[in-house]
Amino acid sequence: MAEILAENLGVSSTFFQENCPEETSYLRMNRYPPCPFSSEVFGLVPHTDSSFLTVVSQDQIGGLQLWKNGRWINVKPNPDALVINIGDLFQALSNDVYKSIKHRVLAPQQVERLSLAFFYCPTYETVIKSCIKPSMYREFTFREFLMQIQRDVKATGDKVGVSRFLL
Repeated sequence: MAEILAENLGVSSTFFQENCPEETSYLRMNRYPPCPFSSEVFGLVPHTDSSFLTVVSQDQIGGLQLWKNGRWINVKPNPDALVINIGDLFQALSNDVYKSIKHRVLAPQQVERLSLAFFYCPTYETVIKSCIKPSMYREFTFREFLMQIQRDVKATGDKVGVSRFLL
């Protein structure tokens, strides 16, 4: 999927093979227990993903929402489909042709919710640079990006994200 999207941008066909070995990506299993205050509680606060792509398999409970046109949109669970989110790294690589999607998860009220998320990430040393000129973003490594996120969360309580690397 990443190679197909990148092909549109003129990115080298070997970029992902060279920079995203199996051991740098990861799978996260999420369990959201029932919550009687679900309308007031997030399972995951609004955020964007720090990967190139995130592939999500969700159960039939629902709760995943995307920010679109100034409002939260429910992502209807489909047992025959996966949700693919563009992450921050693809946004920078594509010079905003592809946008990292802000999303959140609402806590379920009656029953637990389960999901699996696969985060497609590069090595820490991978240089992220826009393939379209003039670039909106300065070059940075994945390590530098993650360290900036940690500093922002510590200082502000929130992830600022790829906008920290705008020129």
